[in-house]
Amino acid sequence: MFRLRTRSLSSPSSIRPSKRLTSALALLILVLVGGGIAFLATTDLSPPLKTLEKVIPDERFPR
Repeated sequence: MFRLRTRSLSSPSSIRPSKRLTSALALLILVLVGGGIAFLATTDLSPPLKTLEKVIPDERFPR
């Protein structure tokens, strides 16, 4: 009369697909953020240096 359950509620196959997708997206975001932080921590991001000289005519300054 009574049926026994063959799957336990804690088995991975009982996880709903939406929860599995959410977990996968959260893991992907965590890996991307961690990779970005590691990239910024290990890369030398100095701005390019260039000497700039500009001649301003005397007519632009009031006397």
